[in-house]
Amino acid sequence: MTPGKTFDVRWLIAGLLGLYGAVLTVLGLTDSPAEVAKADGIRINLWIGLGLLAVAAAFAAWARLAPQGRE
Repeated sequence: MTPGKTFDVRWLIAGLLGLYGAVLTVLGLTDSPAEVAKADGIRINLWIGLGLLAVAAAFAAWARLAPQGRE
């Protein structure tokens, strides 16, 4: 196989984490006061969503900066 033509699972992981992170971030921004109160006053969906987006960005950067098949 030629370099650059192989399947890189890091892109799949980045995409899924980014999707879940975006959904949780939107949910965190629209949480009702009752939902925030259940989480002891912390917008947990927002913080976990932002964390997932950061990890997704790290995976995408890793895949971009260190391509598979480079020897």
